[in-house]
Amino acid sequence: MSSVTNRAAARQAVRSQYYFVANEEEAFSVFGRQEVQDVNRIRQVTDVPYLILFILVIIGMIVLEVDSVRYGNVLRLSEPIDFKGRLCGYDEEVKSTPLGYHPNPLNDMIVCVSACPKTAADGNFTLPDGPMGKYHTRSAYPTAQIFGQQCLPLDLSLAKLIISVKSVQTEAYKALGIIFTATDVVLLVLLVPFITSLIYIIALYVVPTATTAAAFTTTGITLALIAFIMDLDLEVMGGIPLFTETHPIMLASHPTMRASCYIGALIFLGMIPITLHDMQRAHAVYKECMTAIMDPNVMVTIVASMVLSVARIYFILHVCKVLALLMSIVNPVEVQLQLFGESHFVRRNAWSPFFLKGTFFYCFGAFWVLEFMSFCNKYVTAQILCQNYFYLRARNAQGFELRSGKTAPIWYALYSMFRYHLGSTAKAALLSFPCRSIRAFILIFVPDRPNLHASLNQQFRIAYYLFWPLIQFDLRYLRFFKDTVMVMSALKGYKYMEAARRVEGLLNRSRGKIPHLNKFTARTDAMLNISVGLTSMIWAFFLFREPRHGRYHEVEHLAMRESVEGIFRTPEHSPLLAMPVLLFFGQWVGGGMLHLVSMSSCTLTVCYCIDVEMAGGTETDALYVPSSLKETYKDLGGGESERELAELMANRPMGM
Repeated sequence: MSSVTNRAAARQAVRSQYYFVANEEEAFSVFGRQEVQDVNRIRQVTDVPYLILFILVIIGMIVLEVDSVRYGNVLRLSEPIDFKGRLCGYDEEVKSTPLGYHPNPLNDMIVCVSACPKTAADGNFTLPDGPMGKYHTRSAYPTAQIFGQQCLPLDLSLAKLIISVKSVQTEAYKALGIIFTATDVVLLVLLVPFITSLIYIIALYVVPTATTAAAFTTTGITLALIAFIMDLDLEVMGGIPLFTETHPIMLASHPTMRASCYIGALIFLGMIPITLHDMQRAHAVYKECMTAIMDPNVMVTIVASMVLSVARIYFILHVCKVLALLMSIVNPVEVQLQLFGESHFVRRNAWSPFFLKGTFFYCFGAFWVLEFMSFCNKYVTAQILCQNYFYLRARNAQGFELRSGKTAPIWYALYSMFRYHLGSTAKAALLSFPCRSIRAFILIFVPDRPNLHASLNQQFRIAYYLFWPLIQFDLRYLRFFKDTVMVMSALKGYKYMEAARRVEGLLNRSRGKIPHLNKFTARTDAMLNISVGLTSMIWAFFLFREPRHGRYHEVEHLAMRESVEGIFRTPEHSPLLAMPVLLFFGQWVGGGMLHLVSMSSCTLTVCYCIDVEMAGGTETDALYVPSSLKETYKDLGGGESERELAELMANRPMGM
């Protein structure tokens, strides 16, 4: 009994050294002096089920791409389709009749005609909208080609009734179709965050404070300008005949988009003094992180990131083409109509419900692939930085740093990722964004502290019992989806959750002693990433708001040259519904370069914590730390770490 008691007391004594550990596993998973010898010696293929699922999703995407080419036609997004699903002026049976005419102005059934009827003598037209869904013949009525390829009644009220968009799906398809079919303009839009992020990477190395201040200032001013132009555009486009009837969802979203732009402008402008204050300490961290990236042995990560960013842009353009085709597929459906006071089902062609689900599946697959590319990029960056920290730099007997050891391990980083870590990368790509989003919401209510139930702080104890399910979910799962996991995967070759638990324990044991470099740059990094992503949305707004003059058999779209030349012309279109999509695309493209900063801070922190722990827990005895990083921690470290530890000890758990 005494041996059990002594063992428990010993465990408690060891654990009491670490105020931030969540459990015994974290307290005792200390790195030994010899563990660095295993760095980059991968032992196992990781997370195979997620890799299999990822491959199955890609196969599903390929099947949808084949079907989209077979059944899709982007002309359906802008040209009239008759009630049998035939594209006027395009399909063989109606090739000579390019215009759409509504024989019954009280429903949306169309027949294809060669010219708009002018009088009742111009013909009779038959639709399946009679009693019991039988065909019913009607005489023509006076119309004119007022809107696109549509023959609309001369009676304005009837014209508005016909042309009014009655389906969210239809307006969304048409709004996105305009963007997705203009791939050359989308390419121009996506090049903006790519080039901007590359400029920021170089500028952060030279003048980090001025770079962040300039980025936030220009973003804030531009967002305010866009919000102002939105109001001007609305006044102009409101005077265009039938614009209100054809864009109800866009008009409904206008106040929200305008308010979002003004709020975003205030946030970015408000971030300027906060950033200038933060950069008093973060300046040294940025310099150290960028110095690590600009090291000749590591600079290959910039080239790798550029290549992957170009691959992202190509994939996004491909996704745009496929989505436009998927959205254009029509299928026979049963539509309920009110005929002579009775309800009847009529068979006709409409947007395919099956391919609507296929479109959502393809979007999910595209999200997973783009996130997968991002985490592949992070793994390669972490692998090279870890190799540089532990192997490429060494010290002689006098303590001087030597540039010797292995060459930059880009090929080994790629080999180890494709040979062993595709499963872990696929898992991180699938779950990181939702888990981080949920955790950010939880941390609004619950402090990021362990053992809240035993705290002397009454508010902490109340928070623990009030949010117990969320806290347990966070403790057991959510907290493990961080970029630092990719560092541990590169170092030790664990499966994802094993690497996550090991690195979380390492960082929690080091809290209060060694500050995480990312805590000084995280807020600025996040806003800088958003700023770069917003550049794509901003340019999409200016380039897609211009008039388009497509000829028949051409989807009305902008060419790159026309788009640039027409920036200051009177708008005839507003891309509000598509702007959030371009924002997310811009985030992925810009993040391909800017991740270098966050991954550098994460990797240097993890490597230094391991280095210190292997040396016995004393910062001055670290074996591998570069002199510049050692000086950075000396300038940052003690004060910040001791303050964090003191805050916790003031509310320390009872019995510790």
